[in-house]
Amino acid sequence: MAQNAKISALSDELIHSIIGFDAATNRQAYRHAKEIASRGLRGHQYGRTNQFDITSNLTGLDEKFRVKNRDDLADALQARIQKLQGLTSRFTPDYLSLLLQLSDRPLENTRVEALELLQPPSPPPLLTWDEILEDDPYSDEDIWKDIDYAVDSSGDERTSQKRGKAKSSPPTSVDEDKTYDPKDCIVPPEPDLVQILEAAQYWSVVRDNDANTDITELQAVRETLSMLAGLPTSLYHLDTQQNHIRINPRYALSHAMSATVDDLLSRFVAIAKDIYRLRQWTKRSSTLPLVQSFEAAVRTRLVAFDCALARLQQQYLTPSPPIVVSLLRLHTDIQFFSTPLRRLAQLVMSIEPEILLNPFSHLEALFETITLAQLTLETTVFQYLSSVFFDCLQTYLKPIRKWMEEGELGANDDTFFVFQSDSRSDANSLWHDRYVLRRDAHNDLRSPSFLQPAAKKIFNTGKSIVFLKELGFQGVGTKNNHPEPRLTHATVCGISDEVPLSPFPELFNIAFDNWIQSKYSQASTVLRRHLIENSGLMRTLDILEMVYLGKNGAVFEDFANALFERMDGGRRGWNDRYVLTELTRGIFGTVMVNSDAEKIVTRTWKVKNKNQSVEPLATVSLDFALSWPIQNIIQRSSSVVYQQVSSFLLQTYRVKYLLQRTRPSRTADFRDQTAQLSHKLRHRLTWFADTLRSYLTETAIFFSTQDMIAAMEKAEDIDNMAHVHLTYIARLQERAILSTDVNLIHKAIVEILDLGVQFAQAVAGKESSNAIRGATDKRISTRQRIVAPIPVVAELSEVETDSDGERIGLPSVPESIEQQSPMASFQSIDAEFARLLHFVTAGLRSVGRVGAEPMWEQLAERLEWEGKRDR
Repeated sequence: MAQNAKISALSDELIHSIIGFDAATNRQAYRHAKEIASRGLRGHQYGRTNQFDITSNLTGLDEKFRVKNRDDLADALQARIQKLQGLTSRFTPDYLSLLLQLSDRPLENTRVEALELLQPPSPPPLLTWDEILEDDPYSDEDIWKDIDYAVDSSGDERTSQKRGKAKSSPPTSVDEDKTYDPKDCIVPPEPDLVQILEAAQYWSVVRDNDANTDITELQAVRETLSMLAGLPTSLYHLDTQQNHIRINPRYALSHAMSATVDDLLSRFVAIAKDIYRLRQWTKRSSTLPLVQSFEAAVRTRLVAFDCALARLQQQYLTPSPPIVVSLLRLHTDIQFFSTPLRRLAQLVMSIEPEILLNPFSHLEALFETITLAQLTLETTVFQYLSSVFFDCLQTYLKPIRKWMEEGELGANDDTFFVFQSDSRSDANSLWHDRYVLRRDAHNDLRSPSFLQPAAKKIFNTGKSIVFLKELGFQGVGTKNNHPEPRLTHATVCGISDEVPLSPFPELFNIAFDNWIQSKYSQASTVLRRHLIENSGLMRTLDILEMVYLGKNGAVFEDFANALFERMDGGRRGWNDRYVLTELTRGIFGTVMVNSDAEKIVTRTWKVKNKNQSVEPLATVSLDFALSWPIQNIIQRSSSVVYQQVSSFLLQTYRVKYLLQRTRPSRTADFRDQTAQLSHKLRHRLTWFADTLRSYLTETAIFFSTQDMIAAMEKAEDIDNMAHVHLTYIARLQERAILSTDVNLIHKAIVEILDLGVQFAQAVAGKESSNAIRGATDKRISTRQRIVAPIPVVAELSEVETDSDGERIGLPSVPESIEQQSPMASFQSIDAEFARLLHFVTAGLRSVGRVGAEPMWEQLAERLEWEGKRDR
């Protein structure tokens, strides 16, 4: 029963404190609320605190303190536990559990000497008679006289009279009467006070419509101060619908000319109009935090202005010392401290139409006005608006701080210039696709103009935090031992009363850059170190250079030769991607670890075979699997250029491979014109292939990669790293003559390489014909294989064909060459080579002169050297 009564009392107190129902006025609602509260209290039975766990925790703390060499702290804890054991209470485990949960790293934060402050004060010493006598010694001799205890008699009248003349003791607090008369609290009014108040109310004096009411200058001053404070007055009429203030012509100053007074009062009206509009604007509440902070800053300035008006009113109401009442002096004072507020009011009126569309337009307007005030040396306006600007800026810095420290964006925050475009994007495109910058219809960044130079760094810092979270580093990069730099007028512009010499935009950019750098440097440094050391960025770039760009020429040539042997084998499955993948991994596995070699995959496409071209090599591509952090730097678009350069290198190796297998035998007759022309073409085509391969590997690839590695080591974040790699890819494509600007020159070079294939086919056809004629003379079977310099030369009946009737394998003799004699074929190839070589060298020189790559002119010189010598 006691428990139920206690629950009932608690329910009553809870209902009264939260809902405020009165049982007498609303019994039904009160009874319903009490029923709900009682049901909730009865439905929850929580277990008591386990006292054994508490004892175990305290024992563990004692052991921890002693292990950490804090015996003093352990002894203090043990002493208090022993003292607590003498105090028996069933709530002792609960008290100790609460204290343990409230503790915050007691080993580091507890000082034993601070426990002395918890000691109760020592009780005062007992008062002794010696101390009493020392302060108040016995000095009255009558105290030792005997007291007359006899009954009073007539004989004692003299003594009684003598005692009656003695002074009475003052009344004590016990005898004091606390009742008093209320009339004693009433101050009698002055008899003339009512008449004085009625005389001061000049507006209540009834006059004729044509007559003016004379007022004193003090009355005009009071009316002006009330009007400036936004209060209704008689001297000034306020039109709330038109937001207009005008002077009431019925009142005049008898001691001054009406024109002079009207001009002076109109100046007060001009000041009051701006301030009144500002007051009306602050009454319109907004839902945007940026606008709300601006409204709060304006209200604060209006309150300061009203306080200044109140101080002026106090000077005229209770002047101390006496002052001269003057409207001119009042105008000077009002104009002094209202000028910054009027400038703020004009700024608000100018941005009011667009502040809802552009919520940070007030920041831009304040920034421009502050800069202009500094240029015109308006010190008061500069300092006043600067304080407003930095007060409003703190609200805009909150989402920036949250983004840069935690990598998080506010929900439905359209005022921040970063937003999440695709929350479900893959991690390999996190840096480039998941978050984007918010832009308007004109593709301008939707942020204050003065923050746009630092927007990219803010954007990258937040993405670095998100990137680190994806890597599993929670909270890394956000901890900074140094306090955050403050952005206030004092820290940016200094505490001097004068305008700073340096321009305000420059001062702000320096301060804001320091604020950004305090959050940017640590996150970017941690992420950069992880990408280079843990993710192996530089090692990956080295592998890509080896696989695609032929960094190790011997290994790349082994891969090319193995590929060419399968192509020339004349079999249908030469381009099987599974076989080629194992072949590629085995070759490149000799110079790299197995884990990296296993990431290489060879892909092929089916195309109709072009027997006289090197283009089928483009159907073979190598893919290297990159980890998702590296894919944010080496983007997917880069693989296309890597494949193009690799195919171009394979094409040069292909021509050299074929030309090496068309070397003349030792018994060849070089006095024959056909043999001489064949030897000349072999030399020129071999020289062209070697020169082109040397240019690609030793000039274009080497210098581009060297510049990229140097820039990559200096990059600060992923954005810079990705930009460095994209620049490297673009430069590599251009220097390797693979860009669209020099597409015609590249086609001409490929045609020259195709001439090498045609030359090898022509030589193969010529030697095949000679071998067949010799076999006929010797009566050998025509189905016997001919041993030719190129291993693909075989009898026509033994060469496999595809479904279209095309022969498989390279090289095969085309109809145009088969129909010509060897001499005619060599002559046509020589003429075409000379024409294409001239076109290539002239094209390289022309594009080199218009500011393209200077190494193209060097390549033209090397290619033209043989032509000059030939001529």
